Amino acid sequence: MGLLADFKTAAVARTRFPDDERLTQAAIFALVRDMPFARPSGIQPRTIVTEWQATAPGKHLLLQALYEEFGGGAMLICALHSFRAEELPWLPDELRAHLEAGPIPDVHMFLRLRVDTDWMTIDATWPLAAGQRGLVVNERFETSRDMKVAIEPDEIMHIPPEADPVEFEQLLIERHVGDQLERRNAFLDALSVWLAQAALATG
Repeated sequence: MGLLADFKTAAVARTRFPDDERLTQAAIFALVRDMPFARPSGIQPRTIVTEWQATAPGKHLLLQALYEEFGGGAMLICALHSFRAEELPWLPDELRAHLEAGPIPDVHMFLRLRVDTDWMTIDATWPLAAGQRGLVVNERFETSRDMKVAIEPDEIMHIPPEADPVEFEQLLIERHVGDQLERRNAFLDALSVWLAQAALATG
């Protein structure tokens, strides 16, 4: 089976999608968005489908692959940014403590999707339940209407079409995150736990 079929099978098995309905671009977006925000063992699309969790890079690598198989053009965008306490008003004290030593650098990914003759920005980072914790969530897929990018980017770059996106992301992490990798991973893991608690609270 192709990735799209495997994705639907996994969604049905997890009771996230009815077996008798066809996937649409909007449904694909919602399913990936509402995957738990958590670091997977790898960011290859099939790994994300199997583990059904990812942070921004994994979610958008998966979305790109799904949308391309669905029949639409999709372009991955990388954004260098840092988690800064002053830019995250929703941050609880236990996560704010991770930033006491200063901002934490990170590499974000989102997507540009071609719909007919237009391109639209897609960002599926934060699950719908995260809105209960104050994060700005993209609730709806509206054709040709740009979504809000989940972070405040310091620098944006297109991933070259000839580049391997997994290797490209790893190179950016080495350059941008560097020796802050342990702090970054600890913060993302703590953020994942906090967002999982929000998901449980909303049922």
